[in-house]
Amino acid sequence: MSKYGFGGGIELPKPSESLRPRPNVEPSSVEKAVEAGKTLGFVSREASTRLKPGPKRKEPQDKVSIPGPKRVVDEFRTFCRERDLTLWQGLELLLSENRQGPR
Repeated sequence: MSKYGFGGGIELPKPSESLRPRPNVEPSSVEKAVEAGKTLGFVSREASTRLKPGPKRKEPQDKVSIPGPKRVVDEFRTFCRERDLTLWQGLELLLSENRQGPR
């Protein structure tokens, strides 16, 4: 006996030598089975494409990571916060002002 009180364990059955290979399934019969399942109300259990939470994206998205002096980053964040803008909206505003030229 071991110190935990268990003996030599359990004896598992020997694997069967008479395992036969699975027969090939015709693709048409699989399609018929899927259609029959759909008519009975079964739904696919495959993972669906997960959408990001939040508002619908109207255009392709990307990210920018710009390391810089803390004072500059803090000033930009304050600029956006005071105008109730997201960071990308603040960047877009500054870029559009730059395109228009100095006033």
